[in-house]
Order: sequence, then C-alpha cells, then structure tokens
Amino acid sequence: MMKNKYIILFLSVLLFMSCEDYLDKQDPENDYATEDEVWQDKNKINSMAFRLYDTTEWMFETRYDYGGRQGAGPGKNYGNTMAFSGELINTRALAVVDAVKRGDYFSALNNDFANPDFDMVWEDEWEAIYVANSILDRIDDVPATVFTDDERNQVKGEALLFRAFAYHELSKRWGPLPYFKEKILPETDLNLPRPTYLEQINDIVADIDAAIAVFPEVSYLDHPQNMGRMGKAAAMALKSRALTTAASPNYTLNNQKDKALWERAAAAAWDVIKLSETSDKVGLYEGPYNEIFHTLPGTIEGLWPRYFAPINSGGGIYTHCFAWRNIGGDGGYGPPQDLIDKFETADGYLVTDASASYNEQDPYKNRDPRFYADILYHGASWAKNTENDKMDLRTTPLGADRTDPNSSSYGNSITGYLPKKLLPEKYNRTAYITTKYINAPYIRMAEMYLNYAEAVNEAYEDPNAALAGASLTAVQALNTIRNRVGHVDVRPEYASNYLTFQKTVRNEFAVELCFEYHSWHDMLRWRTAKEELDGRIFHGVLITDDSSQPTGVRYEKFPIDQNRTFDDRNYMYPIRQGDLQTFEVPELTQNPGW
Repeated sequence: MMKNKYIILFLSVLLFMSCEDYLDKQDPENDYATEDEVWQDKNKINSMAFRLYDTTEWMFETRYDYGGRQGAGPGKNYGNTMAFSGELINTRALAVVDAVKRGDYFSALNNDFANPDFDMVWEDEWEAIYVANSILDRIDDVPATVFTDDERNQVKGEALLFRAFAYHELSKRWGPLPYFKEKILPETDLNLPRPTYLEQINDIVADIDAAIAVFPEVSYLDHPQNMGRMGKAAAMALKSRALTTAASPNYTLNNQKDKALWERAAAAAWDVIKLSETSDKVGLYEGPYNEIFHTLPGTIEGLWPRYFAPINSGGGIYTHCFAWRNIGGDGGYGPPQDLIDKFETADGYLVTDASASYNEQDPYKNRDPRFYADILYHGASWAKNTENDKMDLRTTPLGADRTDPNSSSYGNSITGYLPKKLLPEKYNRTAYITTKYINAPYIRMAEMYLNYAEAVNEAYEDPNAALAGASLTAVQALNTIRNRVGHVDVRPEYASNYLTFQKTVRNEFAVELCFEYHSWHDMLRWRTAKEELDGRIFHGVLITDDSSQPTGVRYEKFPIDQNRTFDDRNYMYPIRQGDLQTFEVPELTQNPGW
C-alpha cells in the first residue's frame, strides 16, 4: 500500500506555500481558514486555479530568468531540451545536459540544477493533478452567491484542462501512469497498475473534451481581467498535441502505426483550424513574425498563451540563454550548421539538393524568410551598440560574437550562429537597456497546421489526401504556414509520396518551431532519436577572412563531437529509484531497460 500520508503531506506543503498565498490566514488572530471557508471565498477559489498555472513554471525557462519556485537559481534555464537534441550547442559543462548526452538519465533526474525537464516536471505535474482533483471535488457545490455559472465553469474547465495537461507531460516522458480522478485522501489506494498508452490518451481526451464543454470563452486575448487564463482554444490545441503525440510510434502498441489514432489527431487539429475561420481570437498572425513572441497581450497565434510581466534587459538578459556575452548575456548557445541546413533556399530546395541554387561561399543569400527571422549569422544586421551594427562571427580573427571552437570557453557562439527568434531586438546590457515582453506561447497556431499535415499523411499515406469534411490537404496545410511568412509552396518532388512527404513534414517542424522546445520530444515521439543522436557529430562553421570569396570570408564546416550515446531505453525516462522505494508502489513498474 502506498504511503499516502507522505504524498499528501508533500503536496499540501506545496499547496500552502504558493506564491499566490491562497488558503492563507484569514483574520488578525492568524487562524487558518477551514476548507469549508475556502469554498465560500471567490478569491481563494480563484487562487487555487491560479496555483495550476504556477505548476507550469518549468515551461519555457529558456526565455528569461523567472524566479518562481525553481530550485536552480538564475542558471536553471541552461539545462534545456534544445541542448539535449543538439538544436543548440554550447561548450559549457552542465551536469544535466552532459548526462543526457551520454544517455545517463538517472544522473539527469538526480540533478536539480538547471533541470526543468527531468527534475521539475515530475514534481510539478503531480502537484497539478492533486490540486485539480481537489478543485473538482468541490467546485460544483460552490453556491451562486460566490460564483456565477461562468465563473464556476471557468475554474472547473481549468482543473480538467490542467489535469489532462499534467498527464500528457508526464506520460510522454515516463509512459502511461495511473489516472487519478478523485481527491487524494489518506485511505485512497494509489498502488494501481499502469494503463496502456491508449487508455491514457482516452482519459486525457475525455478531460479535455469536458473542459471544452464548460469553458465560457474561446480565448481571453485582450480581456481586461482574465488575460492569460485558458479557454476553449487552449483545450482544443492541447487535444491536437496530445493526440499527435499518442499516435506517434514511441507511444503506440509495439510501436506500430495506429491509423485510427492518426485520424483522431487530424480531426483535432482540423477543429482548431476550422475555429480560426470564424474567431477573431485564434489564427495565424500575419504581422512581423517575431511579434508572436514579443508582444502584450500577445497575438491570435498563441492558442495556449504564456504571459509574464515585462523584463528589463539590465538584469533579465543575463540569464536568457539566447543572450550571448558580447551583449551582456552569458548564454552562448548556438545552433549547429546541421539546423541551418534545414532552412531551404528561397525557391524551396534543400541546400543539399543538386537542383538548389546554393553557394557554400555565399550561404545566407536567398533563403527561406524564416532563416532571417530566426538566425543570427555572420554579417547579419543586429543593433548591439548602434543601429548599424552587424554580427561578427569570424573565427580568424576571432569575432566579438564568437567563442574559439578549440577552447573550453563559452558565452558567445561556438558554432558560428546564434538564435534570433525569441530574443527581442534592441534588448541587451550594452547599449539598449529596455523593458520588453517575452511571451512565447506554449502552443501556437502554426503547430495545428503541422499536426494536421503530419496526421493526414500518416493516416492515409498520401500527401494530397484530406480529412473527410476538411478543405485542406496535407500539402496545403504546410503551404499555409509557409506562405504566411512569404515562403514558396512545398516543391512537388518533396510531396511525391508518403515517405518523401514525411521527411518534408518533419523538416518543417524543425524549421517552423525551432527554439520552441519541440525538437527533443519530436525525436522521441518519432523514435528517430537513436538514428539522429547515437554517435552523432554535429557541425559548426569556421569563418576566416578571405578577399577572394564573394562575401570577403571563407566558410568551412568543422565537426563538433559531443560523445553522444542513445540507446532504446532512452526513449522513456526512468522513475527515480527513491520514488519507487519511498512510496512502495510495486504496481508502478520501472520503464524498460532501467
């Protein structure tokens, strides 16, 4: 029998220590509120709902330094999944990243510094389940004198949604887990067997559908009081992501294709696309691309929004891992040449295609428009101290924005590139000390088109197929997000058949969603991580002055060997041995290989 008292004690302490101070002392005599008194107080009930949002502070820690309740201090955002996947490269020694690169997940789990993905998700999402169940246990009994129907349904929808969200995030890392739907009490039997992943996703979807049914608003974009709270659009977006994950090879029975799941995933994505046709709160943002991530109150692109107070670059930039040392940061995470090569030429060819009009000695000319929005490359305009500044990523002589690739130093770029996406312009500690919003959404509209394109192609093995009743084929869905930024349609030869288009879709995920925490979990769900990471050598670019070349410099690839190991067992995270032993849960079996 599980030692429930330890879990309840642990979660109760977290509950009462909320930075929102809900369930706090109510009167001058410092008596604590009783549970019944809490459920008669609108502010305290809402604070319980706000606690659900509090359990997601591990998300997007790379954006900037947010104190919250993470244990890693100002360095917590360096141990991010983009470093796990090789989407970003740094020479800085960091225990969790180094452990993941060598396939040692137990060491990764047991390190609490700079470790939101392994360390914090497990704790935060179990807490979210506990809080959600506590809300759902009493919310229907709140009298009309305390809550209107819409107010009650908002909190109920949030509890259902965050419970589904918690199980989605837990199960994609640790596999399916017992789905607790009742308030956890000392007598509750928690020693339950693991469900199948299909059973898990059905429970997740049931919660999401129930949330969609009760949420009073589609979205709270521009709402004077509720901006940042979840509505129907967020729930629908999570349904699309959760079903797309569940249909992927890492989570299906024997890792085999489940056409029915892919059809459900396509339908969920299409529902959001269809909603965008009639709602002024949901859709692809047609303004400047980076405004998706740098505006208040956000844009229609943010289906599941993520709002923070504005950040002053005088302090906040120091721990923003996209900010490099030459502008007052200390990150120096650079995308490798391998990611840069995923950005097509302006006419839609991969740079490795023999038909591409691509010159290795003039490599940044005529590329996908997203390249210029997402990547800082040598010679790119970027205001560091003046309006006319350009990036200096040379290797010989060493440029101001460059770390010597043969040294162990860090802080600037080792690869010859730096991320531009998510880092506001004129935001640094050298000359442009200013206050900016950095509100990158957890789920945005472009992902719905990607999910739809992938799901339709997987379900029907035909890029030109469409879901029954939908007006877009898989190819047309990709073209929609490409055209939005001024890029050309997918070339016919890249959509000639199912397998060719599968590669095209996956490349589009890498480009459209780069630096948004997708690459690692996409590799896991597709079960391509072993192929892509085991023994993998990434590359940077050496940039040397050479007046004989078109741009005055010579570009040369160089290898970056990180001694990477990835085995089959690494497709799932292990459960900490301490958790299994302390809580005595023999039915909660360890994941294979661990």
